[in-house]
Amino acid sequence: MKCLLVICDGMADRPVKALSGRTPLEAAKTKNLDALAKSGIMGIVDTIAPGIRPGSDTAHLAILGYDPVVYYTGRGPFEAAGVGLDVRPGEIAIRCNFATVDEAGVLVDRRAGRISEGTVELAEAINGTVIPGIGIRFKASIGHRCALVIGGEGLSPNVSESDPHSEGVKPHRVEPLDRSLEAKHTADMLNRFIRECGKVLASHPVNAKRVSEGMKPANTLLLRGAGVAPSIASFGEKYGLKAGCIATMALVRGVGRFCGLSVVGADVETDISGLVKMALDATSEYDFVLLNIKAADDATHDGDAEKKIVAIEEIDRALGGLMDFTGENYLAVLSDHTSSISRRDHTGDPVPILIAGPEVRCDDTSVFTERAAAKGGLCRIRGQDIMNILIDLMNRSEKFGA
Repeated sequence: MKCLLVICDGMADRPVKALSGRTPLEAAKTKNLDALAKSGIMGIVDTIAPGIRPGSDTAHLAILGYDPVVYYTGRGPFEAAGVGLDVRPGEIAIRCNFATVDEAGVLVDRRAGRISEGTVELAEAINGTVIPGIGIRFKASIGHRCALVIGGEGLSPNVSESDPHSEGVKPHRVEPLDRSLEAKHTADMLNRFIRECGKVLASHPVNAKRVSEGMKPANTLLLRGAGVAPSIASFGEKYGLKAGCIATMALVRGVGRFCGLSVVGADVETDISGLVKMALDATSEYDFVLLNIKAADDATHDGDAEKKIVAIEEIDRALGGLMDFTGENYLAVLSDHTSSISRRDHTGDPVPILIAGPEVRCDDTSVFTERAAAKGGLCRIRGQDIMNILIDLMNRSEKFGA
């Protein structure tokens, strides 16, 4: 008996005015999700806690059964691990964005026009940057995302981020978050690193070509999520399952790696139906497979409700290939967090979840939406409850007590 956990990143939403008060899930045509809802059991999940806005990293930790309050050390280590940069003891890992500033240093685009080509060459140039006192390892991820690992004496992860999370302002200076000499030293090194990278990026041929073609140059870096490598018990030891992880996001691959899941199809680039097929194929080797699908969250951050509906409908079509899987195995589908079109960001609203499989106590729900899920038989649960429920359905749980 196998389990496939499909996390549709940011798919849940709040009611959207332009959709007559419906959420994108309510507005989308989702015959396969609705069929799974009808054949399974639904509920709503606070992936962290009621009203807490989860990041994708903390949400995935919680869904896998790890308390993020205990295990989360910052986004950087997960991003670094996801692109294949090991974070060694004493090193600091930081998540970065390629971004665009104007001649006055004002932030024009936090994602450098959603750059998708030339980032490997830009990263190689940045790796040649020399900052006395620290070692630098830098690698591009998907699109505008990248990761930085620094090593050296007297470093601390207790530093602020440079990303202001909005455009039309200058990026922040990195500041120490405590009074230690280590935090001050690290902040100073990172500010110098940002300045030196700006010089390298400004004169790079990739950016010269982008400007000549009317695109925004990737001429600066935004830093956030500094952290050290967390110490996390292996998923296999925790649950007795051989587990795999499939994701286009380096962040999610990094969470999987730190939790001991095998990353399947590293650096995979395929459409949603290809990802779902890959996940289904992986269940022949693994007892448990986590699949992250990013498209709906990207549309939300763009504030594009119609684009989000299109993404949801594409996910729904792809999930049609999993109907037969639920005859003998378990399928769980949920969003890791709510992403609001109006806010263009994550919110603390609960998310819908459905579980379908051979011995599920079906409820009366028949559509996969936020409001319908609230009436489901799972009621309202926490992210950390999900694995306990799935393990028990798979008949792999240990009895508590006599």
